Amino acid sequence: MTSTKKIALLLYRYFPYGGLQKDFLEVAKELRSREIQFKVFTRKWEGVIPESFPVKEVGERGFTNFSKNKNFVKDSSMALEAYGPDLVFGFNKMPGLDLYFASDTCFKKEALKKSPLIKFTRRFKQSVEFEKAVFESNSSTEVFLLNQKQADDFKSVYQINPNKITIIPPGIDLNWSNHEKIGIHNAFKIPSEDKVALFVGSDFSRKGLDRAISSIHFLNRNHIPFSLLVIGKDNFGPYSELVDKLGLNKKIKFLGPRDDVASLMKSSDLLLHPAREEAAGNVLIESLVSHLPVATCRDVGFAEEVKENNGGIVLEEDFDQDKFDNLVLGICGNKELKEIKQGMLGLERQEYFFSRFKFVADKIEERINA
Repeated sequence: MTSTKKIALLLYRYFPYGGLQKDFLEVAKELRSREIQFKVFTRKWEGVIPESFPVKEVGERGFTNFSKNKNFVKDSSMALEAYGPDLVFGFNKMPGLDLYFASDTCFKKEALKKSPLIKFTRRFKQSVEFEKAVFESNSSTEVFLLNQKQADDFKSVYQINPNKITIIPPGIDLNWSNHEKIGIHNAFKIPSEDKVALFVGSDFSRKGLDRAISSIHFLNRNHIPFSLLVIGKDNFGPYSELVDKLGLNKKIKFLGPRDDVASLMKSSDLLLHPAREEAAGNVLIESLVSHLPVATCRDVGFAEEVKENNGGIVLEEDFDQDKFDNLVLGICGNKELKEIKQGMLGLERQEYFFSRFKFVADKIEERINA
């Protein structure tokens, strides 16, 4: 039976392949499957709008991202007033939310780590103002957080009302395990003696692509032949220069965004994800259920899942390239990778890894039916 209650889903911008955008889309699909009414409000939607998805593009005003976001809050408030929702659910930090899905890190903490001078910029002041509107103790917004590390980061900066926080389980595509392996060496003309590593992410600097390339260089220098497939949408230019400098042109291939990541994971030997900043890192969960060993660092929220499930290695101190490279080298010799893969068998059958969107929709139903 269709609910008479209406939900507004807000996000600054939709584009395919972004992690936040994937979470938003899966939540919306789950709501639609339950015949819960919703309407999406966004500055801009890139790509195909799913059939029967009501989307309101309010447009983009401003020259910078932070000015566009500020104007979106103003413009969407008028559109929301006309729609009259019973619940406002946001996927970006902004004032006026009943629920917030925290798919990113604590902006204030991460920004001040980069430079203390950033606090004098307009971008910093506005971003912190919006973050406070969600996380300060006097806020009425309920927050979905992805893991305990993320919760600890926000608690270290804001006086958060613990009753307003819910840590939700991971969530990947229910059909993930249905994808088949492929002949990856033939498909990408990789030498048969090479093992295959993946890098998956659409923000190369933040996700640590330079670090991953350096690790591939280190492995090959130590006579463990590895090729790297880079999947994601970003500017390849600076990284192509690094590849040239290290003499890795035949070892590293930039593939752009792809829809067959599940098959590639099931056909590879290692995931490299040494991110500088990552609230969760769904790609780590995707690797675990694909039996693909992971090399990551403590700055990634789901690094804890890698440790708990013996799914690879985690650098548990401030990032150091030499230390990370040696950890990677330690699991890539002899039979270590095969043993890790073997130990991961059965993870694909754990409902926990696939339950995020059902969990969130259950919470929304409880809220609108209360």
